Amino acid sequence: MEPSHLYWKFIYNLVIKENARVLDLSPDKKQIWLELENQNKKAVVRVAKVEHDWMQQLKADAEHTKQMFSKIKKMIVGRNILFFNIYVSSYPPVDLYSSLAEHWKDEKRMRPYFLSKDPSEQIADRPDQVFKDLGASAVWEQITEMTAEEHEMYANYYRKAVQTQQKNMEKQDRSLLFFSKQRFIYVLLAAILLVFVWVEQSGGSTNILTLIEFGAKYNPAIMNGEWWRLFSSMFLHIGMFHLFMNSLALFYLGGAVERMYGTFRFIFIYFTAGFFGSLASFALNEQVSAGASGAIFGCFGALLYFGVIHKKLFFRTMGMNVLVILAINLMFGFVVPAVDNGAHIGGLIGGFAASATVHLPKHRFKGSQFVSLLALPSLAGALLWYGLVNEDKMESASMNVQLAQEYLQQDNIQEARTILNETLEMNDNALAYFVLGNSYLQENKFEEAISSYKNATRLDKELAQAYYNLSIAYMEVDELDEAESALQRAKSLNEQQQNDDMEIERIESLLEQQRD
Repeated sequence: MEPSHLYWKFIYNLVIKENARVLDLSPDKKQIWLELENQNKKAVVRVAKVEHDWMQQLKADAEHTKQMFSKIKKMIVGRNILFFNIYVSSYPPVDLYSSLAEHWKDEKRMRPYFLSKDPSEQIADRPDQVFKDLGASAVWEQITEMTAEEHEMYANYYRKAVQTQQKNMEKQDRSLLFFSKQRFIYVLLAAILLVFVWVEQSGGSTNILTLIEFGAKYNPAIMNGEWWRLFSSMFLHIGMFHLFMNSLALFYLGGAVERMYGTFRFIFIYFTAGFFGSLASFALNEQVSAGASGAIFGCFGALLYFGVIHKKLFFRTMGMNVLVILAINLMFGFVVPAVDNGAHIGGLIGGFAASATVHLPKHRFKGSQFVSLLALPSLAGALLWYGLVNEDKMESASMNVQLAQEYLQQDNIQEARTILNETLEMNDNALAYFVLGNSYLQENKFEEAISSYKNATRLDKELAQAYYNLSIAYMEVDELDEAESALQRAKSLNEQQQNDDMEIERIESLLEQQRD
């Protein structure tokens, strides 16, 4: 039994007749890894052409092979994956006295077989029996006696057929993964960069008022009819780090999605996911927000949909990486309060639903596409309804206080005071009273400032800065005892909180001078 002929015929039967998939073929063509699926069972089959004289050599090879199997198994979907390790050789090792399975009977991770000439007929396994153990449906045809040239001719025929099949499968995979070229992704990245530069020159990308002016998601404005913010916020980013991370993610994830789905499908998926991300943020988060994160998570959704349609290819190529990165990002969003995880999850769902609606190129129309098409407006309507009835998410005291501080920094005292008074009409809030006091202090309205600071300290007795500012306001109206009391309270809290913003010693010195 000529080993090359047997080696390639065995592989040919598995690849051509049993539709086994070639996972890896070594450069010297003496080792091949196959994925075989039949009778609802999945197996990894390694066939190796070896010439080992001693079992020690075979054992060393088997140990290395088991390590390789552990890595290859991660690329295959499913549990309880069987592992067949099949050796093809001219003769068995001289110190092998029984079948390989009997010799390694304690081996649980793999099923070993040895195919070769065997005058004793007690050591080598029969190809037809191995074929049967693999669950093959085709019948093994024994190799008859022939010349060396005929053996070589058949081996070459089987080898070329296997390699042709491998190339055809790889071509099919490439056609799915690289259907189109990246085009629109560069347009998006350029637009995002240009908008960022524009915003930076107009007041700064970290300035809330500037972000709102340029179209960030701001719930009160959306409620007043500015629904375009659900799209415009996708092009805004808060700071250079935010821009860099989102642009990097968009380049890789968005590029992959555009290659798989084509440019027009990618545009639909991207903006649908971004819209759903903004809508979810509107419904669940009262903070001003901006960024392409919702659309980027929509790209995750598109990749997951690809994984649903082509599970094997997905896990063989990118599957585990996509799932791990997605899980890390979602967990990060749940742990870090500043992250708008509602937008992320909304974008993920929107991207998946949009992908299911347009489906992959060169695939038949599916009834589920029509279901997904109906699901999109239904999901959007549900989010919109929740956002409208969820009054707690329309605006918050902390958001209003932040806006008021921005207005004060721009010397727009009246606008800041209007926002703060409206906030206090809804609820007492220590920070709102504190910033209101600052607005009065800025205009030298000391009595009004004292009243506001007292309300702030009444609601939050640990607010050191309010006591500090209160002492300054008391000094301005010559109520020195009250000023000293407030300053001592600020000093005590300052020692506990280690706040470097307050110049306690300077105010103490001014207070002493005023008493003198």
